[in-house]
Amino acid sequence: MKPLLDGKAIAAEARGLWRLPAYGMLIDLRDGVRVYNEAGGLCWPDPTYPDAAALAEQFPYFAKTATGALTFAASKDGTRYVSTAVSTPPSACTAALDRESPAFIFAALTASLAEFYPFEKEHDVRWAERAKALTPRLAGVTGDGTLAALLADLFQGVADAHTSLSGTVDGKALRLRTFRGDAFAGLQGIYAKQHKYTLFLDWIDAVWMPGEQAEAIKTLLPGTAHTALGNKMYWGRLPGNVGYLAVIGMGGYTAAGGMDTDRRRLSAALNRAFGDLRSSKALVLDISHNFGGDDEISADIAARFVDRVTPAYSKRAYKGDQVQTFTTTPSAGAHYRHPVYLLTSVLTSSAAEVFTMRMREIPGVVQVGEATQGIFSDATEKGLPNGWVLSMSTEVYVDAEGRNHEGIGMVPSQAFPVVMPAVPHSYAAVIRQVGKLAADGTP
Repeated sequence: MKPLLDGKAIAAEARGLWRLPAYGMLIDLRDGVRVYNEAGGLCWPDPTYPDAAALAEQFPYFAKTATGALTFAASKDGTRYVSTAVSTPPSACTAALDRESPAFIFAALTASLAEFYPFEKEHDVRWAERAKALTPRLAGVTGDGTLAALLADLFQGVADAHTSLSGTVDGKALRLRTFRGDAFAGLQGIYAKQHKYTLFLDWIDAVWMPGEQAEAIKTLLPGTAHTALGNKMYWGRLPGNVGYLAVIGMGGYTAAGGMDTDRRRLSAALNRAFGDLRSSKALVLDISHNFGGDDEISADIAARFVDRVTPAYSKRAYKGDQVQTFTTTPSAGAHYRHPVYLLTSVLTSSAAEVFTMRMREIPGVVQVGEATQGIFSDATEKGLPNGWVLSMSTEVYVDAEGRNHEGIGMVPSQAFPVVMPAVPHSYAAVIRQVGKLAADGTP
């Protein structure tokens, strides 16, 4: 793989017009950068890619295929996005249209969901039927506010947090998204009583999560607690010679520098943690509060628990036929070879669920707690002409045995409640409970 950028410009070898049919994207690198989205015969420029730097944040690497087309990638060892070369953009991309009209926004969004969304059965939704039922109401839409209200009904009850709409309406943040589970319902009830934070996840990060982290750290034996990665990783010891390691996110460890910088920082932090915990007889590995991030980060952590190449999972785009298979390869860094109790919850999402897939293929690892959120696909984002962004699941992940866990989550072998917002100090009690399982050697 080669860097997409040569300085601040697109590398000469990457220039051309490239279609990613499995994702409904057309990337024009012939003279500068212009990205289009395609769905249902419609085409529109994507305003979230104004320049080469913005595209390189999504696809920092590329390689030429045997046919002369490009394969784009977010990392050298991550998902490959295979394109085909085309000579000219479709006429739908260049036709003179009012693409910022509510009717076009509605049509582009619903066509994208109807064409590229894989999980209508798993999440009990029929996008085309919903769109048809809501279309008569377009006549009463006069601007972004009434359009947002219409689209709120479109997304109502679809508990796929990877499939959402974000933007602004009259200067205020808009986010249409639903999470699965009673824990999220309880947290949203608490969030609704405050007025400082406009977005639910901002409140989670700024208010609720720090309290949970402080409670977890207090359960550790005195003098054993350590933190790293901006408090997104912490570790220490529990009674009975049991180690404890919590990872709160699969990335986002640096304000700048991207995934490569995150991976370097993660490697150093894991070396420290496993250096401290190597003499423990078992480990509680806590990802119960991990909302996900990058699959590559998940791979780097799992690599510390294997001594041989181990099957992990495979994935493909819903509209594509290329299956990509992933394995867990041993790391050269500090490792851990004792029993692992992987603590998950309904908050455990996305790349943290992919991590769970990886870990469950490793001997000596047992998953405990709650089933995970059940949203595995990378979130494909499509900028809309009015500046809003549609995020949607477009990929199907299956474990090493070929099972799809979308909408269900990774179900633990020992199940018990983990996230109980209405019960004070419940998180600490859960950690002590899992610590005792590990100390007793409960399988």
